[in-house]
Amino acid sequence: MRKTAVLLIALLCLALSGCAKTASNQEEMVALARPHLPIAESEAATLRAVGQVDREGMSLLVLAAGEGEDTAYFPVSFSRSGSGYAFSALEEGELTRRAPGCYTYRWQNGLVLLVDNPACVRVERTEGSNRTSNGLDTTPTLIFDAEAFSATDGGGSEPPYRCRFFDAQGQELQ
Repeated sequence: MRKTAVLLIALLCLALSGCAKTASNQEEMVALARPHLPIAESEAATLRAVGQVDREGMSLLVLAAGEGEDTAYFPVSFSRSGSGYAFSALEEGELTRRAPGCYTYRWQNGLVLLVDNPACVRVERTEGSNRTSNGLDTTPTLIFDAEAFSATDGGGSEPPYRCRFFDAQGQELQ
């Protein structure tokens, strides 16, 4: 009798875990995340994915609602299971604005740089005498520096380097 009960409980657990909704693409991920976002129904029409980064069985999807300077960004995490993505959480904290349409967000001990400004064509990161530059072909774009905070004590939300964003004429966006 005890073996039967244990077997039934195990089967029930497997069945319930298989019932969790999963997504196979960003459009489906947006639909899974929508009920968890603090936005009005009128804003739901403008909700869109602006980028995704993956790390160690997790994915961060950044969603945007609104247009222009009124855009609100929402970092949402998903766990990867097989070929699908299961909603995990609306991440805590906000993206930090660095320039118009340019933001940073600390995630998984790394740094996500979001560029949602078509005027920005280059992102530069400087730490001491080291300089890294990324040219951008399209926006929105997410750049993920997986090791950004690994060399620090792990504390704080400020990146260990300076992030600068530039337009096509080489002028820094501020």
